[in-house]
Amino acid sequence: MMKKTIAVLLILTLVLGSQLTVSAAESEGTVRYETETLKIADPTNQVSALNATLTLPNYLGSVEAVLETVQGTANATVRVVYLPDDKWDDQCYYSAMSARIRRYGAWLFTGSTQIVGWKDLYTYGFLPVDGGTAVFTPDSAELHFLQGPGLYTAVITLPYAMENTGYTFYTEVLNKAPQALQYTGIGFSFVLVLNDTTINYFLEHGTLDSAASYQWPGLRELILDAQYEELPEVEVEGLHNFVSKRSFTKGMFLDMPYNETAWYDSYVEKVVRIGLMQGSSAGQFLPEGEVKLSEVIAMAARLHNIYMGQTGDFFQGPVWYNVYVNYAIANGIIREGDFADYDRPATRGEMAYILASAVPAEALAAINDVKELPDVTAATSYSHQIFGLYRAGVLTGYEDHSYHPESTITRCETAAIIARIADAALRQSF
Repeated sequence: MMKKTIAVLLILTLVLGSQLTVSAAESEGTVRYETETLKIADPTNQVSALNATLTLPNYLGSVEAVLETVQGTANATVRVVYLPDDKWDDQCYYSAMSARIRRYGAWLFTGSTQIVGWKDLYTYGFLPVDGGTAVFTPDSAELHFLQGPGLYTAVITLPYAMENTGYTFYTEVLNKAPQALQYTGIGFSFVLVLNDTTINYFLEHGTLDSAASYQWPGLRELILDAQYEELPEVEVEGLHNFVSKRSFTKGMFLDMPYNETAWYDSYVEKVVRIGLMQGSSAGQFLPEGEVKLSEVIAMAARLHNIYMGQTGDFFQGPVWYNVYVNYAIANGIIREGDFADYDRPATRGEMAYILASAVPAEALAAINDVKELPDVTAATSYSHQIFGLYRAGVLTGYEDHSYHPESTITRCETAAIIARIADAALRQSF
């Protein structure tokens, strides 16, 4: 391998040149690469009075390479890091490597030095260019890669003294007590930094960009081993979960003949298709039948379960509604002790309370400005939920917008309310 002292020399003798360039091809953004954070005792430092621990985030792995540079030939271990296109700050990669430094009788200073980047050209091999900045304090250091993806000599030239010069900053001691200064290097001899664009170009052409000739043995295998597909982020909770999953045929219920039309037909079809209501064992829907508390709670449990991204399916025990009641209590739809008898008919007020509590408030955004109702006041039981459903366009009430909160409710009315909760497009503005 190239001697460690040469790596330090490269830092101190920079050759200015062209910026590193990459292909401008856009990344699809669906493929990512699994990385880790490498923490390792510094392999470069040769000074016993200093000890450094290096941290290299976004570490992809390493490859062995023979690098022909204008400074000589290096048989080198090249550390490879990957940072997605969208994580670069205008072609800069800040805090690309950090170091924690311990001193044993040595003095360190606060300051910065430059680091080398390498441009791979057809004619000249690897040409050193002004690549980035190293900043350091008496107990830490960081590397910033400032010329985009490419190859860097990731060695921090660390100035130190074995006597107390009385100075804090590197520039001070350099100007006033240069004879006390000594230097050591910490870091990695070579770090290859990739983004999506350079990886895509390399996998297609075998080099990192159109002006490069080096083909990086072992890099393709390293990249492909770390490759995975990043699936689009899917919103788990929401009204989008209410989709048709059961069949519906007009006339499937004996009491809703195919040759007759009622105002509630579309609502019944909706709630049956999305699995929120079903007919009786006798093949009827019973649209004018009363709804029991247990049935409202079962519908609310299905509403909540599907909204949260689940199936809405429950396993019923000997008392069929216990599973729904227990679920509703556990998920804050109702409270334990709210109701003593689940077999009695539900009132319209109770129905509003239970169903409004089945989905989060943001699922019931207001579309109506309703400040008063003819028969609902602040003293009315469940007035908060009733007003909320009116404002959301789920409830419309009777012609004068009265609600009759103490009356019972029919199955067809309940179907309309549940359908409007599940599908915001069905809600009514008034």
